[in-house]
Amino acid sequence: MHAGTLISRALALSICSAAALAQTPQQDSAVGDRIDLTPAQRQTIYQSVTVTQKNNAAPTGFRVSVGASVPNAITPSPVPATIAGLIPQTKGLEVAQVEGQVILIDADKKQIVAVITKSTQQPE
Repeated sequence: MHAGTLISRALALSICSAAALAQTPQQDSAVGDRIDLTPAQRQTIYQSVTVTQKNNAAPTGFRVSVGASVPNAITPSPVPATIAGLIPQTKGLEVAQVEGQVILIDADKKQIVAVITKSTQQPE
């Protein structure tokens, strides 16, 4: 096969793959307030919270997603001072673990601003 044909096919394949990935919604892509976190920040938060916070069962009808209101059945805690010191955009937020997912919550609005799952906390 001609080298130019191989390059063209590889380029077409990578463009198709990129388009498919662009269409795959991320956990945090819902409408609403959200904070942006790097993979390293996600990993730090996930590892800290999953060892220190109770893993809550999701209340009936509740779906963990950015912008969702947090039901009263879930009792969040303030983001630990050590995390807030390392990741300033988490200051003033609350955190909870629901079904193995770590959620960051706007304390005033009681809305989820970030969802961190085991798969999204890994560096990409």
